[in-house]
Amino acid sequence: MNIFTDLFLLQRIDHLVRTRATGTPQNLADRLNISERNLYRLLGNLRNQGFPIAYDKHADTYYYSEPVKIEFSILVGKENLMTIRGGEKKLDPFFRLPNFGSGETDFCRVSD
Repeated sequence: MNIFTDLFLLQRIDHLVRTRATGTPQNLADRLNISERNLYRLLGNLRNQGFPIAYDKHADTYYYSEPVKIEFSILVGKENLMTIRGGEKKLDPFFRLPNFGSGETDFCRVSD
């Protein structure tokens, strides 16, 4: 996967979790075109990064157990190519991606 595919996947997961519209793990995996095993791995990684993702067995859906705010911006030169936003609460930094030139740039950040 490339960075844009990963970000759009995260945006889609965030939207479905935020709106409590994921369905069962198998339904969510099918909607995302990934295996159920990869879904569990991805959700585990998100939880390890601080995302408070829980599962409601009665409603058969994932949800955030605490308010969350996610914001991504990708800048190339002076142009803002893409912005993804959502949520309500600051988390610890999600992750840092390398700037494939010199040094690192914090492309992905979670903010207030």
